[in-house]
Amino acid sequence: MARIFNKMALPIAIAGVLFASGSALATPVTQATSTVGQSLQTSSAAQYQNIDLNARYTSEVLFENESNLFWGKGDRIKVLSKTGESLAYTAESDHVHPTLTKHGRKMDQAVLQVDDNVYLGYGFGLDTPVMIEGDDGIIIVDPGESVQMAESVKQQFRKITDKPVKAIIYSHNHIDHISGVRAWATDEQVESGEIKIIAQEGLTAAVANWSSNLGTLFGHRTSYTGAKHVEEGEHGTVNDGLGPRFMQGDISFIEPNVLIESHGTLDITISGVRMQIVNVPSETKDEVVVYLPEQKILHAAEVLQGENFPNLHSIRGTKFRDPSMWFKGIDTMRKFDTEIMINSHGRPVEGKAAVANVLTAYRDAIQYTHDQTIRFMNKGMTPDELVEVVKLPSHLAEHPWLGEHYGTVAHAVRQIYVGYNGFFEGDPWQLEPMAYEQRAKAFVEIMGGRDNILTTAKAAIKAENFTFAAEILSYPITLNKNDTEARQLKAQAYKAWSADQVNINWRNWGLNAAAELEGKRDFSNMISFASVDVLTALPTKQILDMMTATLIAENTLDVQMALTYNFADTNESFTVEIRNGIAQLHETAVKGADVQINTSRAVLNQILMAGPNAQQVIGNNLQSGDFSFANGSIKEFGQFMGYFDKAMAPKDIMLIVR
Repeated sequence: MARIFNKMALPIAIAGVLFASGSALATPVTQATSTVGQSLQTSSAAQYQNIDLNARYTSEVLFENESNLFWGKGDRIKVLSKTGESLAYTAESDHVHPTLTKHGRKMDQAVLQVDDNVYLGYGFGLDTPVMIEGDDGIIIVDPGESVQMAESVKQQFRKITDKPVKAIIYSHNHIDHISGVRAWATDEQVESGEIKIIAQEGLTAAVANWSSNLGTLFGHRTSYTGAKHVEEGEHGTVNDGLGPRFMQGDISFIEPNVLIESHGTLDITISGVRMQIVNVPSETKDEVVVYLPEQKILHAAEVLQGENFPNLHSIRGTKFRDPSMWFKGIDTMRKFDTEIMINSHGRPVEGKAAVANVLTAYRDAIQYTHDQTIRFMNKGMTPDELVEVVKLPSHLAEHPWLGEHYGTVAHAVRQIYVGYNGFFEGDPWQLEPMAYEQRAKAFVEIMGGRDNILTTAKAAIKAENFTFAAEILSYPITLNKNDTEARQLKAQAYKAWSADQVNINWRNWGLNAAAELEGKRDFSNMISFASVDVLTALPTKQILDMMTATLIAENTLDVQMALTYNFADTNESFTVEIRNGIAQLHETAVKGADVQINTSRAVLNQILMAGPNAQQVIGNNLQSGDFSFANGSIKEFGQFMGYFDKAMAPKDIMLIVR
């Protein structure tokens, strides 16, 4: 049960203050009946079926199969095989909310079969790879989150058929939906066209963003989201909400060779299987769903994030996800005549009425959250006020596909506010607040000093007001990061709070925060978005463009210098120009660059793969003539590269002790 402060009987500064715990579940201001909205998007899918205006929210149309592995009677879906394993933690524990434990019990490893040719590798990781068997080959939708995870699913699929891979479909750019590709294909097979890799046209640029531009931060924060710095089990991560566990391993990427335009549709037949692949902007702008019209099967990708209220905002960090774009994307899917819905995450759904029910409830929950946030923003409410009034009505809050195990209405509301309105809530002090540490010092003084804060925090923990205790303890920790007692007390608050959470992301952040406070972070299992395989697969332009955000601006305010790369094998030239604190990438060779290098993209890949040994690789290629200077020398090259920053080691990035 989450808790908040309502009132305090005495000022905070008085030791032994009495706390009044209140319910975090405020009564919704409105219980308006949700209606089915008219789709504002068009698609060639519209020819199949108009939206079902009679779709019901009641669970009467949802039959949870006795296998616990799908929704439906089993007329067309069956459990082909089970491994007997589950990667989720499923035991009862005082340290895990029972609702979260129940959620993990839906995640047993199994191969599910739909009709005679569609197979799901369910429960083998966070993602669910899908194999569609055709006349003379197979199509893989979402290859898996790592090469090793993909190989484990491939072993199961190869018990069914040894037909060659004809196509791979990336549903969208996220790491868990693309990174297993090298278990299924090689560069040569894709370059020759033997294997098609199909994706929306913006996917590669999005991969570049998470793999390098903000790869250090995203990887670090994702490790907190996945509780990767603490042990697995009752004192750590129990499942990942979307699936049992993110199965780490080698991150691979092969650039797609068949692209779908923005908001476009690709009608294609592969190995006798007719498919309609449609861009449905939602969680990401490059999301695509796959519809098999002859079987009336819809692969909904991650437009639906399994049996969870969606992450309209990911607290690990991401660009603004537009909720209105998302629910209108679901309306595109509702036009399909669908009898079976499978997903990248979560269990499949069988039955036309059940599919309509889930899609309608899911999109209405998103629209309700969006619209009511906008409504109360227009009444002047700020995020702290909005989270108390924007609550799902019971017919949505209690829907079996909208449990807040992954996303929450509360953190979605805050992001909607910022996404539309920005950080400024209207009170001018926010424009120029007191400096960070100076502000912490002032708050400590106002609260009666460090010892009084600790006494107050202990009383708050006893009253189960855990997040308030953590909040006020932040100030003495900011002033003295080695304050062991304050750090231990804050860790205690977060551990107790985490055990109370039904949302896996909230739980995991609390547990990882506690590990940081206690100095017990284990980096052996952390998630890293840095992948040489991804970098070497990206276009040269995107690799060099990433450099510009690493310029040490303060060291280059008086610098004007340019470096040109000429790549013989790709017939490309690029110039990176440093100009008074900025680095600009030119997509052509700028005349008169201080350093001009003649090399090849193949050599650049060698340098990228070498990592800390890059200088040795450059030296070897200088000797062979494959890396040569048309202007300048190794000295000027070193000077130029010295103006760019190196990423911090994850252990040096502190998110809580700061």
